[in-house]
Amino acid sequence: MERNERVMELLRQMIAIDSETDTDKERDMERYLQKTLSEMEHVTSGMIHIPDDVHDRSVVYGFVQGRKKDTVIFLNHHDVVGVDPYGILRDEAFSPDVLLDDLLKYETNEEVLCDLQSGQWLVGRGSCDMKGGAAAQLAVFEAYAAHPGDASLLYISLPDEESYSAGMRAAVTVLKELRASYGLTYRVLVNSEPNEMADGKLVSYTGSVGKLLPVVVVQGKSVHIGNYQQGVNPIGVMSQIIAETEGDMSLADSWGEESTPPPAWIYLRDRKEHYDVSLPQRAAACANFMTYQKTPEDVMYLLMNAARHAVEKMLSRVDSAQSMEVISGAELLKRASVYPGFDVFYETVKNNCFVALQKGESTYAQETIRLIEETINFTGMTEPLVVIAFVPPYYPAADSTMLQDERFDGLLREIGGMTDITFKHYFNGISDCSYCCVAPDLNEYILEDNLLLWGKAYSFDFSAMAEMQIPFILLGPWGKDLHERTERVHIGSVSKELPAILDAIVEYVGKTAE
Repeated sequence: MERNERVMELLRQMIAIDSETDTDKERDMERYLQKTLSEMEHVTSGMIHIPDDVHDRSVVYGFVQGRKKDTVIFLNHHDVVGVDPYGILRDEAFSPDVLLDDLLKYETNEEVLCDLQSGQWLVGRGSCDMKGGAAAQLAVFEAYAAHPGDASLLYISLPDEESYSAGMRAAVTVLKELRASYGLTYRVLVNSEPNEMADGKLVSYTGSVGKLLPVVVVQGKSVHIGNYQQGVNPIGVMSQIIAETEGDMSLADSWGEESTPPPAWIYLRDRKEHYDVSLPQRAAACANFMTYQKTPEDVMYLLMNAARHAVEKMLSRVDSAQSMEVISGAELLKRASVYPGFDVFYETVKNNCFVALQKGESTYAQETIRLIEETINFTGMTEPLVVIAFVPPYYPAADSTMLQDERFDGLLREIGGMTDITFKHYFNGISDCSYCCVAPDLNEYILEDNLLLWGKAYSFDFSAMAEMQIPFILLGPWGKDLHERTERVHIGSVSKELPAILDAIVEYVGKTAE
């Protein structure tokens, strides 16, 4: 069988397996991959269980030892987003041929119809994001395993990329252990997420945007609305904080001509459970901050300043005699720690949060808000207050070029010489590559101290990330409409062009191995 045919065979098999993210279904793909890898010659394969995972998922890996220790990592994820966007076609989402027939009947977009009628695209959930890239990697890995060369090759497939990256956070430890066991040198990691085309060229990335989720809890002063001036409305204060920051490009991050999206508030609730004619006591909200250069410390500083300004503006507007302090989650815990019994109390609450998360009864945002409120309640603090902390997941901004690796630069030139491609710096779509390399000056303690669920409910190995510093490329097949019902991958790109580039990467690493 020609390799382009093998890619498409593997891809169709993968699409046929429903592996929707954050469900037990992901394990079906893990079993498929492990079986496929275990049947290959010269391959060491395994499944590494993710600790405390509610769905009992695993990281799947296969390893081919070359003549040298220099290693290429093929990274992909095998989970897919849900099928609700398919509407009445949701039952066909994992059957490309049947789905294509019906899309041709119902689709009205001319560009989409033109693609579907051309016979050059494969549809189906996961075809583009990212079973296409995973299948191309697997076919190249399979062929290399039959005839290993100088470079060593590691294939890693992850669950949960579309939700909280539990797979990649666990894989950091796996990568560290494999490196130690075999004495490997990780030269490059290739994450074959789908790429777009711009001006006739495939767009690849050597960096990945960071993501922080600050949570803000505002405690006001609840009074009868008739006595409004004597109280503080937390909804009013929170609204002002949001108005100060929402969509503000001055709070976005930039690198050269590239820029992150601005802050976006994605969760807002008052904490009042029943209606009465009084101001609510508390309100809570959660924002999305994307970063290139900004650290958690920078984001905390920016948001605390914005909150102080919002508080001052709001209180002056209503001519309130009240004052309101703005503090971090770490500062709240520090103040609470002087109260007798707080340590035991707090660990009990954190454990209850973990149980609620495991049962799927809550979210990281809701449980972080719960921790803040329970802490305030324990201390008996009743004065108006703004608390700012962080919510999982956290994605560090990652930049391969900061490693100043001449052989990595040479690899980019090698790829550029064989195909029409543009290398951009930061991928704004968020990826598991965030955990490949981190800035050496990143203060992990600022994050851990303010990410209140850090520990059993959410964590990753900072030291392993900082130690390994793996340069990476986000380079995959040409795809369109990921997460939509018209998700599709270009057949020639995924079955011929991408495998050829992957071959060249492995050959280059072997040729330049020390």
